[in-house]
Amino acid sequence: MRQVDLRQRLIRAAEQEIAACGPAKASLRAIARRVGVSHQATAHHFEDRAGLFTALAVEGFELLLSRTRAAVAGVEVGGGRQVTAAGVAYVEFAARQPTMFDVMFRPELLHADDAALCEVRLAHRGLLLDLVGAAQASGWAASVPTEELVTIGWATVHGLAVLQRDAQLTAVPTEADLDPAKLLVVIGRALGALA
Repeated sequence: MRQVDLRQRLIRAAEQEIAACGPAKASLRAIARRVGVSHQATAHHFEDRAGLFTALAVEGFELLLSRTRAAVAGVEVGGGRQVTAAGVAYVEFAARQPTMFDVMFRPELLHADDAALCEVRLAHRGLLLDLVGAAQASGWAASVPTEELVTIGWATVHGLAVLQRDAQLTAVPTEADLDPAKLLVVIGRALGALA
């Protein structure tokens, strides 16, 4: 088995183990067992469990970045439409990759100062700043500082993703249409009204 293949297999096994028993119980031994290698084999690729989880988080941010770029490609800038498309991509990513999503935002599980993790987080934030800045240049929420608007938007979309993941959007009966994509359009309009 090639070393690169083993590294990827360990990352996938970590994702499976976390999904099966939660991050607190996902041990390196159990992850290695899923791959069919010794516990010591993980040390060739990861210094510890946090290193393995960090690699999973890096992959998650890279995938989120890629999906966000794809979601906004060809979408009109005006009216915050690209910002809304990015929000939809974020919520969809959380729904499709729930284990990866959870690990990405659990700093106690990761090496938060890992260079690759810091770089990809900054790249994602940079993309959001670019999208919001372009929307503001077209008149959308132009009076709000870009950094603040990105943070408010991210917090709102992240909260929506978590509520959807935890099935809390439908926990309380309501007449409102709580489809996340439609809610993000409403949120986009509300943020745009801040101008």
